[in-house]
Amino acid sequence: MKLSTKSRYGTRAVIEIAKHNGDRAITRNDINKNQDIPKPYLENILLTLKNGGIIRTIRGPKGGYELTKESKNITLFEIVSVFEGSLAPVKCVDDPNNCSKSNSCPTRGAWTKLKQAQIEVLKNINIESLIIDENNSSIIN
Repeated sequence: MKLSTKSRYGTRAVIEIAKHNGDRAITRNDINKNQDIPKPYLENILLTLKNGGIIRTIRGPKGGYELTKESKNITLFEIVSVFEGSLAPVKCVDDPNNCSKSNSCPTRGAWTKLKQAQIEVLKNINIESLIIDENNSSIIN
């Protein structure tokens, strides 16, 4: 699976928001500055994350973006899913009617296992752990 730029930037935006969660809402300009995500692209990414229920907007002079739940409860699977949809490597995994050979295909089982493995990995990585890993690697370097 190759992730889209939206998934990669979306994850970075969520990490940046998580770093400030609880302290204050973070502005789009701060996310742009700290993560170097192009402003027009970032606006679309933040809207997708908001529609996906991962972040919310706060209005007013101290407004910006914040997470809808704690960073330890947001997985990479949630973020990737809002941008990518299904992680099936081929259409017949999600819709057997998509291929006339799906019932007798020797590879369909392998593609199903691949999808499940990807989901499992992404569900076991949360935003909090990515921030901890980033902090630990900056101490070492």
